[in-house]
Amino acid sequence: MEKTLLDLVLLLTATKIGGLISRKLKMPEVLGALLAGVVLGPMLLHVVQYDDSIKLLSDLGVIMLMFLAGLETNWEQFKKAGKSSAVIALSGVLIPLVLGALSAYLFFQDTTEDIFLGIILSATSVSITVETLTELGKLNSKPGIHILGAAVIDDILGLVLISVLLSVKNGSGSSLIFTGLKIVLFCLAGVLAIVFLPNFLNRLLKDAQPGYAFFTFSLAAVLLVAFAAESLGIASITGAYLCGLLFSQLKHKEYLERNVKVLSSGFLSPIFFASVGLEATFTGFNSKVVLITAVMFVVAVIGKVIGCSGAARLFHLRRSESVQIGIGMISRGEVAIITANIGLQNHIITQEVFIPTILVVLLTTVLTPVLLKVVFNHKTEMRLDAA
Repeated sequence: MEKTLLDLVLLLTATKIGGLISRKLKMPEVLGALLAGVVLGPMLLHVVQYDDSIKLLSDLGVIMLMFLAGLETNWEQFKKAGKSSAVIALSGVLIPLVLGALSAYLFFQDTTEDIFLGIILSATSVSITVETLTELGKLNSKPGIHILGAAVIDDILGLVLISVLLSVKNGSGSSLIFTGLKIVLFCLAGVLAIVFLPNFLNRLLKDAQPGYAFFTFSLAAVLLVAFAAESLGIASITGAYLCGLLFSQLKHKEYLERNVKVLSSGFLSPIFFASVGLEATFTGFNSKVVLITAVMFVVAVIGKVIGCSGAARLFHLRRSESVQIGIGMISRGEVAIITANIGLQNHIITQEVFIPTILVVLLTTVLTPVLLKVVFNHKTEMRLDAA
């Protein structure tokens, strides 16, 4: 117990310092938390070990992170994006998925691992994209709305793909059709709940004041939905995200979001991000890993830019707007980390894939804000539209 407490002290302190440095460099704080885990883990200082206690807190951190992502989603804005965002998201998932799986086949002949690598590369980071667009003052622009809508749908599609692959691998369904049916029914129930439950809950809470009881019952609800998802062979983070979308429409949303953010951002999420760094080792790090990283990075960038910007052009968005959408979808961030972590824990991928994934996340996270600043520049927009 004493060792766990000391480990938590080191992790929380290091992730906060790393986050402050990242923010000073105008980069997302997640970078600092990741690097803190790398520094404290076996790759450098080896002073903190990834044990069962850290794993439990890390798993809770993932659930709270996705619950918070759902809470922070503007449901009305999400609906406005509509058909175009759905097509952009679908194209932005399929092209990186196919390119990623095919490129993985060059290195590995394990079909499951190849497909999972494609799923990792199909992810998009909602939080990092939103943070960058907010900083640029472009969150409510036409490209910004489409990026947000597509990124959210992108994450849902990615989570569904993960759930299908996990269910098939673990044999939790008698067939792929049965597995798919469970996922469809769960997501359908989630969508119906998101559409119809908020009005009922708002009437129920009409005269109630937000307080600790409301906060506690909300946490119990998200854990229950996450449990239900896990019990059906679906990733718990899928349930957590859908629960967040539901609660994002409640009258006490701001109170809940504020308190969940304290719990998540202040305690659990930093442990999760740091734990990812703790799991990274130099074991198996060689020239092949460097080559895999380079290929993954190229596929990660090209797959999103071509897939998303190409789909945007189908809806007659300007060339500059289409490129902005494609660039805005590049960042992989926490979703790719979560996906890779699930793959590693379920023995679908190895460290030979996990390490390049972390490097690609870092590279795309650094690259996206820089490229967004370039493509949202007025002169650049004029050049793109004139081309």
